[in-house]
Amino acid sequence: MKRMKMVFGVACAALLFLSLSSVDTVFACVACGDDDGAVLSFSKIAGGSYGGVKERSFLVLSNEEEWKALWSRINGNIQPLPPLPEVNFSTHAVAAVFQGRKNSGGYSIGVEAVIEMPDRVTVTVRECEPGPSSIVTSALSSPWEAVAFPLPEKPVLFTSIN
Repeated sequence: MKRMKMVFGVACAALLFLSLSSVDTVFACVACGDDDGAVLSFSKIAGGSYGGVKERSFLVLSNEEEWKALWSRINGNIQPLPPLPEVNFSTHAVAAVFQGRKNSGGYSIGVEAVIEMPDRVTVTVRECEPGPSSIVTSALSSPWEAVAFPLPEKPVLFTSIN
């Protein structure tokens, strides 16, 4: 039984790694009912497990001033501040997703798809948490990710899936 749990854990970790390392490949989100929308390309511009945002939140940023302020908040505990990832805000927006403060490692969050529907743009977010027998760090964590996607002309809504 322990061996089966370990194999399952390794398989889940491999799938998570593959999904995070191939953000250029996006698919419609069948789970959120947006499978008939137009899939928009997006690219991960930053992310990590120890961001400075302590509450769960999903944000859309449409200008550099907002992005700079959020970047400072995310990296408030790092000196010197890491360079701000460049975004062309005349053509793109940033979706930033934060899982909030967690009591251990093993948590993750990421944008899985950006789908344009007739009346909205849906950003689908996948949140993962460790299982009861997972081996995780005992450090506080605050997972987050930021992606750039084409500047929307419609309202942006977020959908979270597990």
